[in-house]
Amino acid sequence: MAFQENTPTFTDYAVNDRLQYVDSFLKEIDSIIDFRKLKPILNKNGIGTKNVCGVKAYDNILMFKILLLQKFYDLSDEKVEEALYVNLLFMKFVGLSLEDLAPDSTTIGRFRNSLIDTKIYDKLFNHVNKQLEDKGLIAKSGKSILVDATLIKSLNDGVKDKDKEQRNANRVKVEEANRTLDLQINEELKKAKPSRKKVDKLLRKKEHNSRTFKNQELDELQGIDTKDIETSKNIIENSEDSYDQTDKVDKEVRTGYQTGTKQYATGYKGHIATDSDSGAILKPIMTFANTSDISVVQTIVEELEDIEAFYGDKAYKSKEVDELLEKNEIENEICLKETQKMTKDERAAQREIEKPKHKIRAKVEHSFARLKAQMKYHTNRYTGLVRNNMNFTIACLASNLKLFAHKQIALRKVRNS
Repeated sequence: MAFQENTPTFTDYAVNDRLQYVDSFLKEIDSIIDFRKLKPILNKNGIGTKNVCGVKAYDNILMFKILLLQKFYDLSDEKVEEALYVNLLFMKFVGLSLEDLAPDSTTIGRFRNSLIDTKIYDKLFNHVNKQLEDKGLIAKSGKSILVDATLIKSLNDGVKDKDKEQRNANRVKVEEANRTLDLQINEELKKAKPSRKKVDKLLRKKEHNSRTFKNQELDELQGIDTKDIETSKNIIENSEDSYDQTDKVDKEVRTGYQTGTKQYATGYKGHIATDSDSGAILKPIMTFANTSDISVVQTIVEELEDIEAFYGDKAYKSKEVDELLEKNEIENEICLKETQKMTKDERAAQREIEKPKHKIRAKVEHSFARLKAQMKYHTNRYTGLVRNNMNFTIACLASNLKLFAHKQIALRKVRNS
């Protein structure tokens, strides 16, 4: 092989001695999975054993571990390159010796893009989960899954291919729709006892009009239907990378509604199916921000085997989903919706019955907390659905490794206590 091979030096042995006193989850990851088993997949990335100048290429496992470091600590290509020169733990984790030069940011970016070109990031995610199953960390069958979605904002959210006439036409549509709503609001306020709930609902609808008209306009402009899950799946499956180096504008961002914060956000929507027992992410899917949560259920049911029970919040409650779960003999544990016709006692009784569901379903929030709070995955770093889907998949893979590494540390502390 013409890949770089690292022979330990005396200084490396000194580094190992020093790192014995460092308590980090990174030291546990190599005991959880065997990275060498990922090599047949990684070697399909199309990058040769030498670069164009004839210099030996970096080992694919080393490069993949660098991507994991970026996800663990929210590091850009430039920042992770710098960290690999000054952080002994990072160097040890990826397999660099003190005598070695770290890959530069361009090399890191080129390696990441190769995962998109060869569509191997899904295979990496599935293979790592298979190793976790073989070790008994994730159940192989009879899984109860928890499903949820979150909007991940994009900083690059401006579409510049609209002229002034198109913008004005869109504004007219919004104004016409909102004018009708204003009349309804005024009629309600003239009543002796106006309904605050109805007024709030109409006001929310006004904001909704402004946002969704923008989505519709972009869909018409680009000739796609971003509300349809099949649109997202086809773009990802065919690796239709929309990144354009000349303008670098993300033309695939859409606006969606965050139920938790009750706010609109522009970006993409990340969906996950989590194992209720282990907390591991079993299936990540990224879609346009305005794709409904319900639409991903069929994809999850089709791609995950041996689902025993399905948990989700009330956003997933629908006749179609109920029928799908029944057809596949999956226990339906989706939270029930409360209706306006319910009495106070009926509402209280239903909430009491639903408590066990909510307690179990809430575990999926731990995965999002790990991604967003611990790994700082607040915004999409890249342009286009394909690139952000790849980034989301690798982030979920990293999240699983971090989860089980911390479990190993906690287990060892219990045994030593």
